Amino acid sequence: MGIAGVSTAGPQAALGRAVIAGDAAGISAALAAGAKMDAHDARGVTPLMVAVDRQQIASVTTLLNAGADANATALDAASPVSLAVENYRSQPYGQQIMMAVFQAGGHPDTRRPNGDPMLMKFVNLHDIEGVRMMKSVGADLDARDRANDPVITKAALGMDWDVVWCLIELGARFDYEDGSARAPLSRSLANNAPSRSSPLFVYKEKVWRHLHDAGIKVPSLLPN
Repeated sequence: MGIAGVSTAGPQAALGRAVIAGDAAGISAALAAGAKMDAHDARGVTPLMVAVDRQQIASVTTLLNAGADANATALDAASPVSLAVENYRSQPYGQQIMMAVFQAGGHPDTRRPNGDPMLMKFVNLHDIEGVRMMKSVGADLDARDRANDPVITKAALGMDWDVVWCLIELGARFDYEDGSARAPLSRSLANNAPSRSSPLFVYKEKVWRHLHDAGIKVPSLLPN
């Protein structure tokens, strides 16, 4: 992402250069000189988005402490939250930057540019700790993806039973047998995958037992 604003001189341009350089003192000086911390460029990009995208932690921290909008949205639907989530595995500051954005008021249920909830990023990556982290910042575990499917049923379709079990343990809804999801968990439980030798099978058994004990009709777990 480029420098927010179209000017090539003055406080706004100075702010853009300081953000890219990770120059906290330069950012503070530009803001004091009249630069707008939430200025949008022609693409709707703000200085904070640039700082997050470039993983400039000093710039991110300085802008957030000054009150920059953690929920601004660019024309392509990118936001400080979405950029922080996309870069959270970046070393060395990805996770620290993401948590700073959330702590500054970034909404954990912000949608990614593709329309999926942020939680889906961690489910797709099979990232159990990431799912727990999203719960800790208030993410809706019952969020639906861009096709209107619950996150938990999509994880089950992918045979990611450890993710499914994690979501259940964290309090996610699991009973979609009433037709409110295209693929309720019972449908995925009927799939023979994974094999009993897979480390994921123990989580499939836990999910099966949990649904069974809740009075949900589930298929038998066939030997394989």
